[in-house]
Amino acid sequence: MTRSIPSLLVALLLAASVAAAQDIWQYHTAAGEFAYAAGNVQRAEREFVAALELAKKDPGDGHRLERSLSNLARLYEHAGRFDRALPLYQLLLASQEHRFGDDSPALLDALLAVARCSVPTGDAPTADAALERFLTIADASGAADPAQRWRAASMLARMKTLEKKPEEALEAQRRAVAAMTDDPDAGDLERATELESLAKMELEHGSAEAAEKALERAVALRGKAGQSTAEPLATAAAAAFAAGQPDLAERLAEQSLADVPEAPPLAAVQVLAKVSWLRVRAGGELTDLLGVGTDQAALELADHRLQAVVQHPAMQPTADHPELVETMARLAIVAALRGRAGEAADWKARQLDLMTAAGGGSAAPAVLAARSDLVGLLVAADRNGEAAVANERLIAGLEQTYGANDSHLLAPLQRQMELLRATGRKRDAKVFKKRLRALERSLR
Repeated sequence: MTRSIPSLLVALLLAASVAAAQDIWQYHTAAGEFAYAAGNVQRAEREFVAALELAKKDPGDGHRLERSLSNLARLYEHAGRFDRALPLYQLLLASQEHRFGDDSPALLDALLAVARCSVPTGDAPTADAALERFLTIADASGAADPAQRWRAASMLARMKTLEKKPEEALEAQRRAVAAMTDDPDAGDLERATELESLAKMELEHGSAEAAEKALERAVALRGKAGQSTAEPLATAAAAAFAAGQPDLAERLAEQSLADVPEAPPLAAVQVLAKVSWLRVRAGGELTDLLGVGTDQAALELADHRLQAVVQHPAMQPTADHPELVETMARLAIVAALRGRAGEAADWKARQLDLMTAAGGGSAAPAVLAARSDLVGLLVAADRNGEAAVANERLIAGLEQTYGANDSHLLAPLQRQMELLRATGRKRDAKVFKKRLRALERSLR
């Protein structure tokens, strides 16, 4: 039975309409691609939007819709408009899932695109899920490009770190480093960077031995690429110390200094100082520590390393005062342990200068404690004249803090009287004797 003439006309008109729509879609698509290649992004966006609207109305088998989604999404992604690109990539992924199934290798590119755009928009869970799926499909099918596999694993490690899942991040980074062995195009510096990331994670949540091996490989690769290894080693040394691995931290810091002895990274110098301090630190009154250090070699090394921090160009003169204050306080203790009261006093005096320059008032508790230490060290070094000056400042600070009739003043007043007598200033000593007696009476 043949069709009637009206029915045939309708069919022909519909076919012509579809062909015309396809031609228009093709026109907008080609125009957009040409404009984008020519650098006319605004024109390309208009054409891709028009093509996508047509493809939505007549998606057909999905090819046109997916191509339009991909074109517009890539344009937005390359322009840094990730919030616009992400939903388009998600629609592309949904379309491909419908066509190929949830576990098809055909989804790999779209999954990576979703992950890439999720990261800068702050959507870590979406990126995490996309990367997990990508790696699962890639491992099962073997279809992923080696470069895609290690980059996806590396990105997943960063996402797991952001989500505070350190063990999962470590496992993902191990996968990234392992996958790089299959990528002949991965550069030496890329490999070194991934190995350094792995080493940091191993130090914090894995194996110190594995961390050191990863760093050895990274150092060799940076050397092969003609790059200095000083800064990466210094960073790794700091991470090792923070992870409770002082011996490894020391080895890494020494390697860092050996690479550029003329300009050592501050981080490496600081690590060495911290390691030495960890081995010699002692508590108690400074004057009680004088000469009690038994390991003179360790004390000498600590002194050398702590001074290297103070003398480092990066610490002068814009360095943070707290760092220098702490280092000088430690140098004073090391000098005391070595029995060098005068040297300890000099470091304590420099510490006090920094504390007051940094805004620490003369009556601040830390300043008062440091000044009291200084007085004791000056006395131990037989520098009584300087001790009397320092002690007078201590008394003024105590009066400012506690008032003139407080028990905190008893010992300093007694000491000032004795110091003035020792320096031949008997008349001045009598003044402090009267003040001391008056204070004692008021406290009864």
